[in-house]
Amino acid sequence: MLAPALLKRRALDLGRHHWLFLVVFVAGAGLRAAAWLAYPPALLYGDSFRYLDNVGVHNPTGLHPIGYDLFILDPLLAVGGLGLVSFLQHVAGLACGVALYALAKRLGVRRNWLAALAAAPVLLDAYEVQIEQMIMSDVWFQVILVGILWLLLGKRGGQPPVWAVAVAGLLFGIAVVFRMVALPLALPAVLFLLIAGGVWRRWRTWAAWRTILPRIAALVLPLLIVVVGYGTYYASWAGHFALSPSTGNVLYARGAVVADCDTLELPERLRPACPPEPLDERLGSDVYAHIGADEEWRNQWPEGTNIVKIQQDFGRAVIKQQPVDVALAVLNDFLKGFRGWRIDTPGDVSVERWHFQPTYQFYNHEEKSREYSVRFSGEEPESRPTLGTALRWYQLFGGFMPGHLLGAAALVALAAGLGITRRVRASGIRAATLLPVGLALVSLGGAAAFEFSWRYQLPGLTLLPLAGVLGITAFLKHRRASDDTRNDDTGSGTGGDRAKPDPGPTPDADTRARGGDEDAVVAGAPGAHGTGDAEPAGEDPPGRHASSPVG
Repeated sequence: MLAPALLKRRALDLGRHHWLFLVVFVAGAGLRAAAWLAYPPALLYGDSFRYLDNVGVHNPTGLHPIGYDLFILDPLLAVGGLGLVSFLQHVAGLACGVALYALAKRLGVRRNWLAALAAAPVLLDAYEVQIEQMIMSDVWFQVILVGILWLLLGKRGGQPPVWAVAVAGLLFGIAVVFRMVALPLALPAVLFLLIAGGVWRRWRTWAAWRTILPRIAALVLPLLIVVVGYGTYYASWAGHFALSPSTGNVLYARGAVVADCDTLELPERLRPACPPEPLDERLGSDVYAHIGADEEWRNQWPEGTNIVKIQQDFGRAVIKQQPVDVALAVLNDFLKGFRGWRIDTPGDVSVERWHFQPTYQFYNHEEKSREYSVRFSGEEPESRPTLGTALRWYQLFGGFMPGHLLGAAALVALAAGLGITRRVRASGIRAATLLPVGLALVSLGGAAAFEFSWRYQLPGLTLLPLAGVLGITAFLKHRRASDDTRNDDTGSGTGGDRAKPDPGPTPDADTRARGGDEDAVVAGAPGAHGTGDAEPAGEDPPGRHASSPVG
């Protein structure tokens, strides 16, 4: 047990060296305390009722997967109310900020102010704080993503161990059970495992594949076990294997917005699915995604018609016959998240849904909100207008991360990951930079394939600042002599256990650095993020310019 004097000295050292992050953290904690006190016990959005209705039931055939109600609501509501859920969601948001800052430092971001920038958006963004106050799954999805980053990037001076990769694969599977958009997120992780440590440069050798294949298998197998298990559980309820019934909603919503019904070749059974609005007056994707619940709309078909199949077939017909229109609509929705201001465009889910209000926001469900609040917390919703007004002013007048800065962070990270300069190629963190930006872009792209909503931009808020900070660090780092780099933060290590920069992509350079031991290089002796032994400053190994810049 540490003596009080030692604890005091360490606390003073922490405050002296990391004071800027501590200021940001305290500000973020203050925002969350204000939100928790302003709208007790929690804000209830339309999706919140679906989650709460599924507590203890865990029916997978609903609009949302069961991860949130199974892993979060069930255990927490067994010991507390909605106020406990919202409180722990705020704690989870703060934990994400701490983890991002610590990971940035671990990956060699030596400037503390720069590392603080990786955590500041998730700690200080008012939209993040507002959604944490809701009974919604979003913050837990962010927690899972940050956990995956730590598992794959956090090991000091080495590639991620197989056990860490396997746990990351398990977390990917759990992420799918929270949000279906997580399903393709394993792709950038697989890419990272292929290039981490530079083993990909020897892809023609069996020794390289002995390193690559176990890592990929360790990631993919746990993911498949969870996904197949969930699909089997779904089949026990629905009678057929699937992961979600929302495929029809998504396809129809995306197709209905752009469908040119005058030129589409459709069978008669799909004709009623064409929206009655003129093409230039179409409603938003969110409206068409939920139109299946409209009895009048459903009555266009004979009783017993499989409406989900109608929606799926209509959406696929539009995608097949108007692929360019659909692709442009998805691209447009993807780019909306990188605007400087949080504004609405025609058809968007209104940004007002994610604004703090002076009083408790009932979202047109006042009676239902009161009923559920009493049922699960024993108290009715309350408001503290002074706090609510202060939060609203903070949010509307700059208390958020501008989208164009997130876009700039993504571009910097991609440029660094691709190694566009000699200095970046010598940084040793290129693979580590590509992982968070890849996860962010795939997540945002998957959400845009459905619809645009500011709510769906939160993974970018979590991942892109870290990616940008790592990219900036890669551009700022300079190659030193090998004796100097042993004492520098150029890899994933910190303190006395610091990784060394990547020697470059050429096999013979790696071999010379290791004294001819090629197997040591292939077996993953360098760091997980492209680490290895240093070379003289300003020099590239022979053949480096002819090789791929990734790794």
